[in-house]
Amino acid sequence: MEGLERGSSSIKTKRVLVTGAAGFIGSHLVRQLIKEGVEIHILLRKGSNPFRISDLMANLVVWEGDLGDYHSVHSCIRNSKPQIIFHIATVRNVERDLGLFDGMIDTNIKGTINLMKAVIDERVALECFINTGTCEEYGDAPVPFREEQRETPVSPYSASKVATTYICQMLFKTTGLPIITLRPFLTYGPYQDTDMFIPSLISHCIERKDFPMTEGDQTREFNYIDDIINAYLLAVTSPHAIGEIINIGNGIEYRIRDVAEKIVKMMGYPIHLLIGALPKRAGESSHFFCSNEKAKKLLGWSPKIDIDEGLKRTIGWYENYFKDKAASLRWQDKNR
Repeated sequence: MEGLERGSSSIKTKRVLVTGAAGFIGSHLVRQLIKEGVEIHILLRKGSNPFRISDLMANLVVWEGDLGDYHSVHSCIRNSKPQIIFHIATVRNVERDLGLFDGMIDTNIKGTINLMKAVIDERVALECFINTGTCEEYGDAPVPFREEQRETPVSPYSASKVATTYICQMLFKTTGLPIITLRPFLTYGPYQDTDMFIPSLISHCIERKDFPMTEGDQTREFNYIDDIINAYLLAVTSPHAIGEIINIGNGIEYRIRDVAEKIVKMMGYPIHLLIGALPKRAGESSHFFCSNEKAKKLLGWSPKIDIDEGLKRTIGWYENYFKDKAASLRWQDKNR
């Protein structure tokens, strides 16, 4: 990550708890927090695979528990006594299936309530609680998305995150908990699951497989992970951000087809984009990008890494990852 902006040095003496530390954004945040030299506690769900942070475990205090289980959350808070909480854990699935609601409610809504209830019950001297919202909360609303406009969720996931945002706002107003809700916009980079657009296309290129996609005429913004992490670190030392909902995104829209063609060209692999092979999701927005004026004003944040540089770094990481993965598989086959 390139140099952090204001406030990064003052986090060094803090005791920090991260939920979702084994996930895409959470793992990158943990790596940066280790560089900052803070005391890091993580709440790790039993049975989860922490492959993204397996090399970091010696630097972390690990508490095993499930956000949906108040007793394990309470135990974690009682023993870790965090000064700062980065709440990133979530169940993410943007499909429109109503059967997803149970899991979303248990983790995204009830889990967040459990975390804050434990903080209140233990009277933890909390300095900042970063709640992670999502750009999906805006659904198919008019662009550019602004924090003051009404949310229009279009999936169980986005609906659960809207509910969580409102619960956080309520608790800030009624209990004074120092809560900030950050809404990261579409993010990409190393360690992202390959069911997401950019890593999926990169993996198809590496494996020489044609890539099925929609017409690709819809626009999206794409943010490199280091920029998003920088916003998280700035937020904890920005007192004017307490109680606010803040978009974290560059606000630059790109047509998905153009980004796909750019990736294929950068990688130089002879695959075909199967334009129109997939349907768009119900309620999918034609344009999807944010206003980031609030982040600039309250956090002093602005994106540093443009899409060409971000894609170059991401492609390089996945090429190395797939090469190492292939070598590992060959070694395992040989030594069975």
